[in-house]
Amino acid sequence: MPSILFCLTCLSLGGFISMQDLPTPAEASEWKRTTTLAQAQEFLGALEARDAGARLQVGVAGTSGENRPILLVAAGKGATLDAAQARSREGLRILVVGNIHAGEVEGKESLLILLREIVGGDHDELLDGLQFWCLPIYNVDGNEAIKRSNRVSQNGPEEGVGQRPNAAGLDLNRDFVKAEASETRALLKLFNEYDPHLVLDLHTTNGSYHGYHLTYATSLSPNTDPRLDRFARNLILEETRQDLQENHGVFTFDYGNLSQRTPLTWSTYDHRPRFGTNMLGLRNRLSVLSEAYSYLEYPKRVEVTREFVLGIVRRAKIHGEALMQLEASLDQEASKGKPFSLGLDTALVADTPGTILLGAVDEVPIEGLGVRRVDRDEHVPTLVGLRLSFEPGRYSVHPRAWAIEKPEPGDQEVLKRHGIQFRILDAPVSCTSRRFQIAEAQRAKRLFQAHYELTLVGEWEGGPTELPAGTLLVSSAQPLTRVAAQLLSPQSEDSLWTWGHFDWRLDQNGSQACVLRVETLVD
Repeated sequence: MPSILFCLTCLSLGGFISMQDLPTPAEASEWKRTTTLAQAQEFLGALEARDAGARLQVGVAGTSGENRPILLVAAGKGATLDAAQARSREGLRILVVGNIHAGEVEGKESLLILLREIVGGDHDELLDGLQFWCLPIYNVDGNEAIKRSNRVSQNGPEEGVGQRPNAAGLDLNRDFVKAEASETRALLKLFNEYDPHLVLDLHTTNGSYHGYHLTYATSLSPNTDPRLDRFARNLILEETRQDLQENHGVFTFDYGNLSQRTPLTWSTYDHRPRFGTNMLGLRNRLSVLSEAYSYLEYPKRVEVTREFVLGIVRRAKIHGEALMQLEASLDQEASKGKPFSLGLDTALVADTPGTILLGAVDEVPIEGLGVRRVDRDEHVPTLVGLRLSFEPGRYSVHPRAWAIEKPEPGDQEVLKRHGIQFRILDAPVSCTSRRFQIAEAQRAKRLFQAHYELTLVGEWEGGPTELPAGTLLVSSAQPLTRVAAQLLSPQSEDSLWTWGHFDWRLDQNGSQACVLRVETLVD
């Protein structure tokens, strides 16, 4: 694989192109523009026409809010878009998502370059025994809203980028609990059908200053199984960090933002599963967030993102058998009803001393638009307090099942979207259950993602009861029990309650939650 220096030298000469007469749209513009949907479709069509080795299949994962296709690409020898066929094969399944925030274009552009290289046979050895899919332009409606006024402080491209939200104004990386956007529903369907062992989510930073080419994270939810968390941090991410620095000159580190006050702290972002990387951890799947540094020059951001994707795939292949075994064992344990506790009152861990690299930027006025920030390529070691994970203040042991009284069709629909197993009782069932008695319903004062978020305060009370026919029952003995607990518990810090799914039932019966904890069940 070429070094970063070699690749960037090639960029200055017009692009690192294995098929010399087939530049990506960004390369063809000499890095002044980003790729539109029509251009991506044309480019992928040209790759398909040259694909002599059956290394590429282009399909559609779903449609956007404005009815544009969300392109899904299978790549590598024997590539397939047939989900059943893919899951019948042995080997690691990897999905890469680009452009969830459409102003952050490096994922999209690096994936197009990688796909060209794959069709040219450059990565046959790496992808042998793996299955690789990507969504180059996930937020396709946002991608088409290109303006020079979007992300002005970012260091290029000169002719503008798309917008952060989708056409409805929703941030797609805050939608993985409520799943309101058609794009999110398409991606959840992809998770359920293809069941990738590893998912990479490609972004660009949005304002933080540091001295790294790229920062990263895995699931930050403390409700992710700690064995999966250790595997991601200690094997995949740490080994990739060392590999990229020693062999490619690319500096990476845990994602964070620097405090504005002393003593300096470097803190990660958020633990809630509204973020896709965090939600995947609850699904017992390894997830990796990639954040290219927005003040690097545009082609360099694309190249370091490409290097990071390849680096993660290399480590995943090395540890692939262990990863698949771990994920399968987590699914099996959950299916047998092994207890776990849902973390509540979650906060960042206390500071631990550490060293990060800091850099500096020059500010370049852009007439009529604002100021662009340009990285000076400085990497200064600096002592800080590191806060890279979260811990709960208390726990709630999950019950044998959750029961939704008088369920509505929308309850079944949202559970199906997430892949959660449930059944509707066809006869009364005796049980011991507890109901959440609501002492206070706290509404956020500010609208966020079209909702006033809800927090419930109260206590559980109950005893012997009978669940009537028609009750929706979600057993905790299933692979996605962590997702079910997060979505259904009235105490959960990011749930269907948070986003108003059960609001109308609160209005009718405001002192009691309609989801019960079923502790024992006579079935």
